[in-house]
Amino acid sequence: MSAVGERDGMALELSRDTGEQIAEVFEDDESRARSVTFFTDEPVPLAVVEWLLSEAARQL
Repeated sequence: MSAVGERDGMALELSRDTGEQIAEVFEDDESRARSVTFFTDEPVPLAVVEWLLSEAARQL
C-alpha cells in the first residue's frame, strides 16, 4: 500500500480474514524510518509479528 497526503510512504498491512486491519509497518519516503502500529487490543501471536517484520524488511 502507498500512502500520500498526511504522510508519504509505503506500508505493509496485516489484516484478519474479516478484513479488519490489525497492524502495519510503515516506511516514511523522506526519512526511510520504519514504524510498527497495532490497531487491536487483542494479542497478536509472536510468529505473526515476526512474519510481518520479515516481510516488511523484504518488501519495503
